[in-house]
Amino acid sequence: MANKKAKKKTAAKVSEIAVGTSSKKYSDVKFDPSRIVALHKEGKNVSQIAQAIGYPKNHGNNRTRRVLVAAGLLSK
Repeated sequence: MANKKAKKKTAAKVSEIAVGTSSKKYSDVKFDPSRIVALHKEGKNVSQIAQAIGYPKNHGNNRTRRVLVAAGLLSK
């Protein structure tokens, strides 16, 4: 077998995380990666963070998780 080097994961800075727009359906959502990271550091889970930024229960979890993975706080 070839000698493979392990890929080193690097976390993106919060300011470098790409932010998309939420659909018209969720116009009340205030999607801010720095707030998401701050809420995670306060001990909130993904579902609680999604609700705190304006998504209804059981919605927005994937977008919230994507920010935390990009910031290096959660694993894929």
